[in-house]
Amino acid sequence: MAEQNAQESPAWSDSDVAPPVVEKKRRLPPFLDHFNGRDLKIFFRCWVAAWVACLLIFIHPSLESIGTATFFAALVLLMLPPSGVVFIYLLGALSLFIGICLAWAWGVITMKAAQAARPAAETQAKVAALQQLAVSQAHNSTYSPTEIAQRLVYDGYMLDARVTAVTFCLICTFIYFMARLRASNPKAALTSIFAIIISDLFLNYTPLLPSFAGTLPLTLVKPAAIGVGLGLACSILFFPQSTSHVVLDNMEDIVRLLQPPLAITANTLGKEEQPDPDQLRVTQAQIIQKYRGMVPALAFLPLDFSVGCWGAEDVASFQGPLRDALFAVLSLLDFNIARIAGQARTEDLLRRYVDERVADGQEKPAREVGEHQLTQLAELLNGFRSPDSQPLRKEVVQDLARTSATAIDACTEGLSVVQECIHLVNCRRWFQQPKSAEREQLQQRCDSALETLRKARSAFINDMSEILMGEHDQRMVDQAQQSRPLMFVLVFEEHISNTVEKTEALLARVSTVFQESTKVRLYLPTRLRYAASWASSKEVKAPGTQTTEDDPDRVSLDDVAKSAQEKFRATRGYRTKQRHPFSRAVLGIYHWFTCDEGLYALRMVVVTIALGIPGVIPRSASFYYRVKGLWALIMGQTGLVVYMADFTFSMIARITGTVIGGVLGLLAWYIGSANGPGNPYGLSAITAVVLAILIWVRLYLPPSLLQGGIIGAATFLLVIAYSYDDTHIPQYGNPGVGYSVFWRRLVLVLVGVTAAAILQLLPRPPSASRHVCKTLSRTVRTLSTHYALLLSVWGQGSNEGRALAEPLSLQVAESLVTLEGPIQLLKFEFSSSRFDSESLGKVNTLCRSLNRQLARLLLLSSSLSQEFQEQVARQTGLLDHRLVGQVMAVMGICEQALKTGDALPEILPTPLFKQAVDQWSRGRRGELISGEMMRDEGYRKFCVAASAYFGFLLTVDELVLVVKGVLGEAHLVGREGNWLLGDVERD
Repeated sequence: MAEQNAQESPAWSDSDVAPPVVEKKRRLPPFLDHFNGRDLKIFFRCWVAAWVACLLIFIHPSLESIGTATFFAALVLLMLPPSGVVFIYLLGALSLFIGICLAWAWGVITMKAAQAARPAAETQAKVAALQQLAVSQAHNSTYSPTEIAQRLVYDGYMLDARVTAVTFCLICTFIYFMARLRASNPKAALTSIFAIIISDLFLNYTPLLPSFAGTLPLTLVKPAAIGVGLGLACSILFFPQSTSHVVLDNMEDIVRLLQPPLAITANTLGKEEQPDPDQLRVTQAQIIQKYRGMVPALAFLPLDFSVGCWGAEDVASFQGPLRDALFAVLSLLDFNIARIAGQARTEDLLRRYVDERVADGQEKPAREVGEHQLTQLAELLNGFRSPDSQPLRKEVVQDLARTSATAIDACTEGLSVVQECIHLVNCRRWFQQPKSAEREQLQQRCDSALETLRKARSAFINDMSEILMGEHDQRMVDQAQQSRPLMFVLVFEEHISNTVEKTEALLARVSTVFQESTKVRLYLPTRLRYAASWASSKEVKAPGTQTTEDDPDRVSLDDVAKSAQEKFRATRGYRTKQRHPFSRAVLGIYHWFTCDEGLYALRMVVVTIALGIPGVIPRSASFYYRVKGLWALIMGQTGLVVYMADFTFSMIARITGTVIGGVLGLLAWYIGSANGPGNPYGLSAITAVVLAILIWVRLYLPPSLLQGGIIGAATFLLVIAYSYDDTHIPQYGNPGVGYSVFWRRLVLVLVGVTAAAILQLLPRPPSASRHVCKTLSRTVRTLSTHYALLLSVWGQGSNEGRALAEPLSLQVAESLVTLEGPIQLLKFEFSSSRFDSESLGKVNTLCRSLNRQLARLLLLSSSLSQEFQEQVARQTGLLDHRLVGQVMAVMGICEQALKTGDALPEILPTPLFKQAVDQWSRGRRGELISGEMMRDEGYRKFCVAASAYFGFLLTVDELVLVVKGVLGEAHLVGREGNWLLGDVERD
């Protein structure tokens, strides 16, 4: 049992069975694999909104009314497409306008303060001189005095150092805080971006203008409001989606994703050829990401307006059963990953440290990193290959595979019925509503699948017990090595049984709602009705209290969670000595300014000053205005990112997107206009075609390429819009037509990117590798706290572990999932850190495994009986102080190594797995696995608990080897009479 989590695959080997069915390859890449009804409806809605916004450019009255920035409406729709729920789209628009309003208000204050810095008499004298100069120049020109005065203003005639200084100080202060907001909270990205864009208008024009102009941002605010309005209208008019509709779509996708892992289990049991563990991890990540993407929408269900058979309360009731079924399938997938990866790892260790050494006559292999730990582990695994330890017979493996396949087929059928029920109710709300006969037929399938699941679980447990009893009678041994295959099968049996049980619960809930809610009706927000009923009725409990009628004295889950949370806080520890308050304040201020977010904000201020100063210098102000230097400033600001890996990839994506967008813009302009001034009909037609490409790119590109796609779309819009503006509403400073616009735009992008690159590199580039290392270090520390919490609640007979297992596990899992993108981008970073993308990806995977094992043990601390919890602690050493101290020490030193980059000592109390196996052998000496034990559900859970604990120790051991493989070893202990060699590192 001890090594079943990774080393029991030989028990299932069966070379006579055909290889598993190979899954068909995808015909289209993920970027193009969206030709389905749901995605095409979203695409059409977003495309219509963007195209109508572009049509405003070619309609002369609207162009004159809105101005040269009419294209900004389409740009807003590309940054915030109406691709989701109406309410969520409104929240995005609200965040956008919060940024605009904040910047507008601060800009007005800045403009008043800046113009007050120059005496009023001096300002009036300057304005009078401006008017005289404009009149004198108008005599020798075809322009009016007003047009000449406007040119003189934009050329910097009214510039004053005092006004410029006040403007830059106040605007840069605002930009600093907006940059910090963007760095600390990604959800506020739109708020920060649009606040900075509006601030740039005040930064550039306040020193130039002769008088107060509080409506300056209207040039961008009007098209932005139009764009948001078009998006809202299209969200309502074209295929509207309620929150419940989106949640049910996601639930349907999740149920569909749960079926392949079951098929993998059925097709690989007893087979010699096994799937790639990395592919299984990808499948696991897809399921987690899909569920994680659904969770935010669940929070909006109480505020949902929807039409259909199921309301928000019905949909929300599916979350718990679906989550349980998802965790059950993921646990089964974890089991398969550990089994397959463990077999490969075992074979490699035995080959390198046992078989080759014996064949070559060597006493020990050549030195390598982690040799001490690997040697001990190989010796342990070699002991498991003793003649007394035999795998299951081929006939037994075939019987187990056949029995489990029946239960898995029942689960697959149950999930398929759940998917059909959700699809029928969700996709036929308005038209082609299901008929009574169709609903009755599907209800019969639900009832049949439920009955099949109930029978399958009972038959599976009985058949497995009979098979194991027969195998047990053949063995009749009491040694731990002999019982390993049997206990391994018991763990597998519990995983399958749990999966069937959770699938049955999910199907039962869906079937009940499907049978009870059959009429299409309008559902209003439930939170408002709940608030009214709670205020008027004593029977309606306050939020959070979950007492039941059959158990009125039951303690509420809130109380249990609160008690568990207090215990969790207690396990965090405390410091014995606190700094003086003044010292803490000084250090806090220093760290606030020098943290990653603070340095990012400082860089934002510096790049703003560097790219904004040319616009307020008399010698360069005219040139800056004519070439639209404002766009270079915006590109430099948006080009800065918090970490270097993101910047490198962002810079490549921006330049590539600019070139591609410019080429598309030139094609669209010359196809739609030829050599003319711009045909509105031809441009409208060709713009519709190109926008289809750009909208598809915006919606379905991977997130890492999203910024390049938006920059490309912006370049396309700028080429079309500025070219059309130049020929229809000519103004001072227009960049020209066609190619002239493109190369100017490209130069501005290069200037902005170059300025951002200089500031990103100097004085010290912010390393994403160091950030990821620190984050993973904190994660290991958090997992150590969770381990301490497990030890605190194990064997106490309370529900504290269950109350905290899920929220703590999800919290850590979400933080680790968010690191996957930055870890992949490390390939584009130049860093002095020894950790690269591959090694940090391994650490991330191991942390996810540790998190799942601890969560499983915390759940079992509540469901496993007191007797079996004590047996687990006695036989595995779970509560042994010596082993606990070693585990804490090893996790602590890994945590510090990730943070500091120092090599680990050669001799550590690893492998921890070996010590637990020795404890297991001592604790089970003379004990038999009886038939009653194999039939006992509690004993199966005992096996799962032991499996999870051994898997936890194996993962900690693997974490040590990964860190050593990157950082090397220190404090080498000499062999053959040599003494301690000191701090000599082996890389």
